[in-house]
Amino acid sequence: MEKQYDIDTITSHILKAGVLTSLLFIITGIALLFINGQGDHYTLSQIANFNSTFDSKFIPLVGIIPGILALDGVYYITMGLWILIFTPITVVFTALYSFVSNRNPSYVVMSIIVLFNLFFAMIVVPRLLI
Repeated sequence: MEKQYDIDTITSHILKAGVLTSLLFIITGIALLFINGQGDHYTLSQIANFNSTFDSKFIPLVGIIPGILALDGVYYITMGLWILIFTPITVVFTALYSFVSNRNPSYVVMSIIVLFNLFFAMIVVPRLLI
């Protein structure tokens, strides 16, 4: 007999895994910043200074994997934040799959609207603010 999981259990596991993984990356990144005394070619004091030229919005996404491999704390923190951002999006995708498989059209439409709003807020809105 195949074991069935309800959507609440799956959602709970996704949220726990996402938050714990994110926390692990962020704590590791902070530790690496202090150990190395720098991150992304900026000293620790430059990163911590409010008037510094260091700006996290200019951290390239394509640099995350090489930065992690280079043990750069800034990129570990960035990865942790991206995991934290995509955790609820994963939950919405999981719910959408559940609603499609249960043939619940009104919740499918609502899930699609939520996903649209999330991606609109992540992709379009920041470009309007620059």
